[in-house]
Amino acid sequence: MTGSAGGTAPVVVRRAARSDLDALVRLEESFPGDRVSRASFARFCDSATADVWVAELAGAVVGDAIVSYRRGFHGARLYSLVTDPHHRGRGVARALLDAAEAAAVERGCVSMRLEVRVDNVAAIGLYERRGFEIVGVTDDFYEDGSDALRMRKRLRGDAARLLTVPYQPQSLEFTCGAASLQMAMRSLGHPTPLGPAEELALWREATTVFMLAGHGGTSAHGLAVAALRRGFDAEVWIDRRGVPFLDTVRDATKKEVIALAHAGFLADFERLGGRERVGEFGADDVEAQLRAGRVPLVLVSNARLHAERVPHWVVATGWDVDHLYLHDPLVPEGGDRADGVHLPLRRSDFAAVARYGRSRHRAMVVVGRKRRRRAQPTR
Repeated sequence: MTGSAGGTAPVVVRRAARSDLDALVRLEESFPGDRVSRASFARFCDSATADVWVAELAGAVVGDAIVSYRRGFHGARLYSLVTDPHHRGRGVARALLDAAEAAAVERGCVSMRLEVRVDNVAAIGLYERRGFEIVGVTDDFYEDGSDALRMRKRLRGDAARLLTVPYQPQSLEFTCGAASLQMAMRSLGHPTPLGPAEELALWREATTVFMLAGHGGTSAHGLAVAALRRGFDAEVWIDRRGVPFLDTVRDATKKEVIALAHAGFLADFERLGGRERVGEFGADDVEAQLRAGRVPLVLVSNARLHAERVPHWVVATGWDVDHLYLHDPLVPEGGDRADGVHLPLRRSDFAAVARYGRSRHRAMVVVGRKRRRRAQPTR
């Protein structure tokens, strides 16, 4: 793959190999911080969920780009783009972007996102000329505390409608439901920042205390009760009534604990005025709730997203004609919080992803704005 270099030698772009590691590390040395390590380059080169591109001029490596992908989703992230300072202005970055975007489209991706320092005027200008739009700011993104602009480009299809849902990664391996609920509440007007302490408190309130690798899991009714206690409206959508997660354990005592916890949630749910819908639901139902300004939390099979057989909660954040968009609170190994934001999931995949276990349990918690307190009658 070649690109113009202003009438001189053409820029040649190809996939990186391990033999390029020395050159890639040398390119990183021109930057004061946030460098990609040699081990990380090697991991990216070997990964099925990443593309590493190098740009050459006259046989010398003068730039590179890393694009990462998420298992189960159809979005791309431009993780890094670097050009040799001595060869800027010769079309190196443009040629790398051409290759990166073409490969992402070939993988079926509908969008590409990136982060760039707020003070990197040259890079921001390049990305804007390439069709990327600024969609937000992430505070304290870089090692030195600098903020990052978040930018996104639509590679094909109609533009997505995305709600302003702040992202928060889960701080513990078993708190996906609590982190998801935090994101929903914050987007609906929760007045204070939500951190690990509140996340753990929510988990303790919502867990069924079933034991799966030593940890408990949060159920739909447990999450709804936690939201209702904080004044939010909450509705539970389930495919059938019954005790969730019961088939995940064999021990009779553990089954009893799950059943007792669920019975307690049901009692609190009814007392607090929660609503329940029983029956199948699909991507169109998720979109309808988003259009109404409500935030759905969806139970998914983590085996399809992270290759782990445990239940997992994600937040629905937007839609387009062919996709739903999700915040995934679980950051993949080697990734960062930017890898969990507004991930496009094909609508046609929703039914297969949004279920868990041998019983193919399906659940969704729809969180709405805080209820208005009823006025006390006058005497």
